[in-house]
Amino acid sequence: MKTLLNTQRMWAAPFAALLLVGCAATETAQPDLHPRTLPEVQRSVSAHRKSPVIALALGGGGLRGFAHVGALQALEEAGMRPHIVVGTSAGSVVGAAYASGLSVEQIRQAALAVKVSSLLDFTWQSGGFIKGDKLSAWVNTVVGDARIESFPIRFAAVATDLQTAQPVLLEHGAAGRVIQASSAVPGVQVPVAYAAGHLIDGGITSLVPVKFARAMGADVVIAVDIYCQGRQATALNVPAVLGKVMQAQSCLIAAPEMAGADVLVAPAVDMPGMSDRASQLQAIEAGYRATQAALEKWRRSNIAAL
Repeated sequence: MKTLLNTQRMWAAPFAALLLVGCAATETAQPDLHPRTLPEVQRSVSAHRKSPVIALALGGGGLRGFAHVGALQALEEAGMRPHIVVGTSAGSVVGAAYASGLSVEQIRQAALAVKVSSLLDFTWQSGGFIKGDKLSAWVNTVVGDARIESFPIRFAAVATDLQTAQPVLLEHGAAGRVIQASSAVPGVQVPVAYAAGHLIDGGITSLVPVKFARAMGADVVIAVDIYCQGRQATALNVPAVLGKVMQAQSCLIAAPEMAGADVLVAPAVDMPGMSDRASQLQAIEAGYRATQAALEKWRRSNIAAL
């Protein structure tokens, strides 16, 4: 939900994505962050609930997150409004805005208006060189300083516990701090401290949080993967090769979890040029079209099964 050439462009775009999607912060333990593991969430689901419960699982992927805005638009046009929204990294940003009650158009305008430079707060702290307080403040402004447990749509964000290397769910706390934790790109942003350790980017362990959506009680999970279907860089310079390896590893780990979704939306979103308005609008359109196609495929398969 943020704005952020030859060899220089190819390096700058994915790097800017890291900066935008994950500015995390502060060595002071956050008292209102109480992450829960997947088994803990599963044990707490009530047996008394209305069905079907629809969950939206929005995945990480840097500035490709503009595609989530288009996905939301297509879902609303199809009359599908989720009861649960779970987001990882970039997906946590868009998901929090939507669950807070903002309209898709309001989210679209906020995404297109923000400048990456306004969200960067450099630091000499160990653990990263982006602090993240500016991102936290911006998110809080967007959602009206609401805590995520007060959102009209049930919302949670996924982060990774640095010490245990396990995905954890954040269901309580100030929206800005929660998004910081979910988006804390390791080595770039300072990990977010909490009582039992530190939290980093949820995409490390749960790129598209389908399992947590199920654990929260979903009968139908609509998952949006904005990272794994983009066009691969063809260059062989160091940044390009490292980027391809990181993407391959992340997507191999994420594939089994994504396979558990009832509807998987996977737009092909390219990174170069994502800081310009035309590319951002193109990403929104890609998310919109891919969601329309995935929903139509799902409907056809359900009809055929009857």
